[in-house]
Amino acid sequence: MNINMTTFGTYKINDKVILLLTSDASNASFFCDATHMLYHHINATTKIFPSLFSYQPGTIIIDYDFIKDDFQGLIRRIRTNMFYNKLKICCLKTSANMKTDDELRVIGVDFFIYRKSIAPYGRYNINI
Repeated sequence: MNINMTTFGTYKINDKVILLLTSDASNASFFCDATHMLYHHINATTKIFPSLFSYQPGTIIIDYDFIKDDFQGLIRRIRTNMFYNKLKICCLKTSANMKTDDELRVIGVDFFIYRKSIAPYGRYNINI
């Protein structure tokens, strides 16, 4: 699986704890093998906020294809809560879509990871 990360500006993770919200366990094993971070895999949307509170991660990676219908509401809820104001939000998507990516960036997504190797804004390896 080829994954490219796009970001604007400098991105640095202060905490080594990352929440990964996806239905597929193979995504979790890929991220655990690719980096030296501590990942907590979440496979249900009802577990997001209890996990955010208990683990206090620096980053959350959310699979866009998994919760496509509730994605914008979830991001808006996270961004309006002062407790999560330093949380970096990553969107894991199948491919880049300029219109959707711009909308998600406006509501608070910090960076994107694409499963396909096409990344129109630049190409980076996952070195989080």
